[in-house]
Amino acid sequence: MKRWLWLIATGLIVGVALASFVSRDPGYVLLQVGGYRLETSLVALFLAVVGLLILLRLVGQLVRIILGVVPGFGRWLGRRKEEQNLELIHSSLDDVLSENTAGLLGKAGKLEKSSWQSESRTKQLRHWLLVRQIRASQKPSQLNKVWSSVAVSDKADEALRVEYVSRLYQLGATKDVDVVLLETAGASWYDALNGVLAVHQPNSAEQLAERLTNIAATDDRGAASLALTLLKAHALAGDAGDNLLIDAHKKQASEHLITALGARRLRRGA
Repeated sequence: MKRWLWLIATGLIVGVALASFVSRDPGYVLLQVGGYRLETSLVALFLAVVGLLILLRLVGQLVRIILGVVPGFGRWLGRRKEEQNLELIHSSLDDVLSENTAGLLGKAGKLEKSSWQSESRTKQLRHWLLVRQIRASQKPSQLNKVWSSVAVSDKADEALRVEYVSRLYQLGATKDVDVVLLETAGASWYDALNGVLAVHQPNSAEQLAERLTNIAATDDRGAASLALTLLKAHALAGDAGDNLLIDAHKKQASEHLITALGARRLRRGA
């Protein structure tokens, strides 16, 4: 405190002495740079220099404050974003545990953009939601609406296509089932679709068989060949179809053959 008092007192004394000196002879200063010329008194120049130094000091302090605040603000934003991501994950987990597909679907966009989400996780999340939407559909029109919104790359996914075709069959949309089976057989075939073919007798059996025959020629897995066996069994009545399925199962055991045999006997019993 005493130090500040001494500084103030010294400043007043110097100021009074300087004012007394200047009142008698303010001085004269001439500055000329290029085509510019400035005339002023020594006092005015002194005050201008002091003012400039003060201004520069203030600017320097302001810059230091900004540089100190910005990193802190950035860290705050980072922490806030992490907290929001954590809240989103917790909320999404609650939706999963409560089987709230609609709620989770509304958060899907934010989840895909969150920092914790990798490309593989994004794909898994998208497929998980699609499977639940497919299974939750109660009408063929509702199911087809869901399927129409699926990306082309996802429609080619084996598991998703099987879920879609199986649900179509469960909802009684047999014409749509035929369309999807024919469309799939135009390029490839996989064993999971034989689960549908084991219980479904397509109206377009001949056309489907033709496409499956082309695939079977190069299919090492035998999925297309099994599909052809199922189609042949559907075309045979009574014991002839049953025996074909039994003989095929003896050569190469398959749950789809057993399912088809059980479905045939149930239909006869009904």
